[in-house]
Amino acid sequence: MDNESLHAARNLRRSFQALARKVLNHNISRQKLDEIAERLETFHNEIPAAEIPKWWEPESGSGELRSSTYRNRSLYQGPYHLFSPDLDWEEHSGPNGEMGFKFHVTLSDLYEGPPAAVHGGFIAGLFDELLGAVQSLSQTGTGYTAKLEIKYRSLTPIDEELVFAGWILESSGRRITVKGQCSHGDKLCSEASALFLKPNGK
Repeated sequence: MDNESLHAARNLRRSFQALARKVLNHNISRQKLDEIAERLETFHNEIPAAEIPKWWEPESGSGELRSSTYRNRSLYQGPYHLFSPDLDWEEHSGPNGEMGFKFHVTLSDLYEGPPAAVHGGFIAGLFDELLGAVQSLSQTGTGYTAKLEIKYRSLTPIDEELVFAGWILESSGRRITVKGQCSHGDKLCSEASALFLKPNGK
């Protein structure tokens, strides 16, 4: 997917989320909701019907998976997923120099749980996304989430910049252990630890 297509997808996502927030936060009549639904259905019917393969399906004639496209379609960061937030990624080192990643994100009230705070379930999903990316740095290969534990230290505010950071703790054989944290400025909002297991035979 080229940069122009990704840019267009992000613009569409931004417009769609603006509509979703309008519906969420305003008293809209049933007639207007019906009108919006009809107009969206018209747009839907104008989209070509040809489907692209799933990101996890092999390329035609190849045994390799196109895992690089996962991020583009992810609920937690994909520009082609209309409800994903925009994550700004960069490399990160843990407290003892461990390999890792971090991202900056600002979450709107589309992701609200407690008053003016991010839903805990979405925070868990973002941690799984982050720590899944971190464990891919392991020299022993990548695995799948076997255990994810979250400690919520404080409410996580919406409409404020958050920083999610994660790093590898240990990697041996099939087991990859990682740790992460979410902060708002100097305040620690939550911490996470996860165990990833490589499939047998990998």
